[in-house]
This record gives sequence, C-alpha cells and structure tokens, in this order.
Amino acid sequence: MKDYKPLVILPEEIQRRWGAELHQEESTGFGVFNLVDIRPTQGGSYQGQRIVVLVVDENGIAIPNVRVAFSFSTAERYLMSQNFLWSPPHPRKAFVAVTHGSGEIDQVQGSTVPEGGPGGVCVYLLEPEYASDSVTGCGMMEDHTGLHLTFQLRRVGIKSVLERLDAIERTLRF
Repeated sequence: MKDYKPLVILPEEIQRRWGAELHQEESTGFGVFNLVDIRPTQGGSYQGQRIVVLVVDENGIAIPNVRVAFSFSTAERYLMSQNFLWSPPHPRKAFVAVTHGSGEIDQVQGSTVPEGGPGGVCVYLLEPEYASDSVTGCGMMEDHTGLHLTFQLRRVGIKSVLERLDAIERTLRF
C-alpha cells in the first residue's frame, strides 16, 4: 500500500525533456483519476520504447479493465456513450486499450519525441463515471527512454486505509 498524492505539476525533467504538460480535471461527483506519479523508464530496457500506464485505487491496489486512451493525430476516432459525465480532451482520436490484471497497459512507440519540443501522445483514462487528468507530450526520446505514468482513482466519499488509520490515531491521542 502506497500513500499517493495527486501531482499538481510535472517534474522538471519531464517538462524539459518531453515538453510534457499536466492537465488536471475536476471530479465528476463520483470521482477522478489523478496523475500521482510520472517517471522516465530506463532507456534500452523493455519499458524503454513505451508509454506505460499503471492504474490503482485509493489504497494503491491495481485496477484491471480500465480504458486508457493514447491520443495522437493519426489515431482512429472513438465514440463516447451518452453516459459520460465528463468531456475528454479533443480531438477524440486515440488508441484505446484496457489495463491487464496487473493494472498496467503500455503502448510501444515507433517514433521519437523531439527533446523539449511539442508533439507526442496525450494520455488519459476513458471511463464514463470518472474524469481523468491528462498528460500531453508523452513518448519515447531518441535514447529510447519512455515514460511510466501512475493514475489513482479517487472516488467521492471513499477514504484509503491509510487515511482511516490516520483519523483513528488522531482520536486516540490526548
């Protein structure tokens, strides 16, 4: 179990090298997927040529079967059902894949993102009940360094085990 906190800004290295930006979303009333961690992968490794996304719940436990959108200009258009409570970023074009039992999914990158320049892939989660933060500028650098993103579901009215334990400890102190 890990105590994640939502990011309000991306780490300097990610901003500088990838030209990436974080776009935060407000909760739909049911909850939101917040970006809680982003880091470079090891260049030349298995994850090096990929954008890897891990999705966890309030307690840091992996969530399978969550749709992840890897949006880029030549991707196919997707349709949204009428039950969407939030509006995903435009354009509505993406490669959409679901997380495995490990809570992870990845997309192999075929071309590189120019260091510090615009471009790349926009990543967000595509679930109708919950809004999702998005990150633009994701991709693979020339040295085959990719990105690993972690999104945490924060449902309205649900407290993590760590939050509940902290509350209990506060009531036990004199």
